[in-house]
Amino acid sequence: MIIEPDRDALRAALDRETSRLVERVRSSAHLDGRAPGLDWTAGQVAAHLCVVYRAFALAVRGEELSQEIVENMGAGETLPDVVASTNARALAVVSFPGPREAAAGLRECADELLAALDTGPDLRAARPTPWYGAGVTRTVGTLAALTVSESVVHGFDLAGALRTRPWLDEQSAAAAAPTVMSEMLPLLVDPVGARGFTGSFEVRVRRAPRFLLRLENGKARAAPVEGREADCVLSLSGVDALLVGFRRRQLWQSIASGGAFAFGRQPWLGLRFHTLFRLP
Repeated sequence: MIIEPDRDALRAALDRETSRLVERVRSSAHLDGRAPGLDWTAGQVAAHLCVVYRAFALAVRGEELSQEIVENMGAGETLPDVVASTNARALAVVSFPGPREAAAGLRECADELLAALDTGPDLRAARPTPWYGAGVTRTVGTLAALTVSESVVHGFDLAGALRTRPWLDEQSAAAAAPTVMSEMLPLLVDPVGARGFTGSFEVRVRRAPRFLLRLENGKARAAPVEGREADCVLSLSGVDALLVGFRRRQLWQSIASGGAFAFGRQPWLGLRFHTLFRLP
């Protein structure tokens, strides 16, 4: 784990974000609206989050995945392919008749995940994560950070589907973004976008630890900064790191709003950063 997250900060962020999600779903008249930029309705966003919370709770506890989850695991050549396939299969079998039932499902699954984190598992312990590909493992800390990032990003999607004002909590996003980026970006290098590229980035999520990411020969490796000088330094708010990373916000929008900027020996590389990775 390159950036070890703060357990208490992640736990508080997950509690905060899931409570907002549950309340927003419960107070909705219906869940038929489509999330902008996605093929999912509000109800499907809620169903996806339920699946994520339950699967991650099992993984955090170190338990075997349920047969239902195993049977609906996707397949593919790359991590984004596997994730997309798994999501499609899960949404084919998980649904809710209305907002009240969806809110209750979200609350139950979120509480299961929160309880798993409350048992105090070792954040550095590796857990199998077959939804990212055969044989792939991630640490408990990474899984916890991923659930917060999923909650923030899909909370944004849900607000769009329900035509309500999105909540974007910088504290929650900053608690998760550095761990998610340092642990997941090396798995998501785009072989086309990164072809022939060699360079290094120091990633600074504001109010959070920084790390170094180096790309060479189509592979990426994250490492502590420890005095190493990068070609380009990226400064990002936690919210912009997640929304740009998950393709919910254009990079130019973050730059225009001050949510992102680059400097260093080759600051222009900042404009290429998001093209080097392929997100699910």
